[in-house]
Amino acid sequence: MQIAATPKTRLFIPDALIANSELSLTGEQANYVARVLRLKVGGALFMFDGNGGKYGAVIKSFSKNRVVVTIGEHHDEEIESPLAIRLVQGISRAGRMDVVVQKATELGVRRISPVITEFSVVKLAGDRAVKRHEHWRKISQSACEQCGRNSLPAIDGPQDLRIWLDNRKSDGATRILLDPQSRTSVSMLQAPKARVDLLVGPEGGLSEAERSQCEESGFTPVSLGPRVLRTETAALAGITVLQTLWGDFR
Repeated sequence: MQIAATPKTRLFIPDALIANSELSLTGEQANYVARVLRLKVGGALFMFDGNGGKYGAVIKSFSKNRVVVTIGEHHDEEIESPLAIRLVQGISRAGRMDVVVQKATELGVRRISPVITEFSVVKLAGDRAVKRHEHWRKISQSACEQCGRNSLPAIDGPQDLRIWLDNRKSDGATRILLDPQSRTSVSMLQAPKARVDLLVGPEGGLSEAERSQCEESGFTPVSLGPRVLRTETAALAGITVLQTLWGDFR
């Protein structure tokens, strides 16, 4: 099925979509389409399931708690950066961490690994960690709807930094630790041959022991300039610099 007009609305669906089929939306999704997006019968939109590409779709009908959508053809379209960035982010307070997840998604990060550090103000474990992980996933999904990405970045569950470093080898990745005390700038580094792992500490920074372990794991301390940046500012500025030097901001 061809969609007559190019729709502006994009909707993420967590289940695999099938071209030229019908899909019934219920619960939060139906409410979002009907009351937030305020689409009408015949309204066009794009839908994507995070596995690549998108589907044209048209609203077929509404009922009390259900919206039926006719799914059209699959469009094999991607706007992913050629630079694979993994953001290893020290978990910060809820609002700051939410901003980092949202904006890192918009800036094209492929994977976000939230880590708990010695000086982390927020400590997550058990059900609280599971709920926060799902919360970050939803933020990233909404960011993809807004920015046009059809492939979702992977978001890992919260993990202790020391354990993350022990279990994650570089695999040829260029590893960068943002450190305001460093005299090395990103531009001094060689262009990466594979992935870039960008590690950013939380509000309180990293302990000396953590910094040493990071360097032993192949991370190079790098400064973004003479000013000390907040953790959320540092993460987003670092991603922007990487995309400008080696990614799709060139």
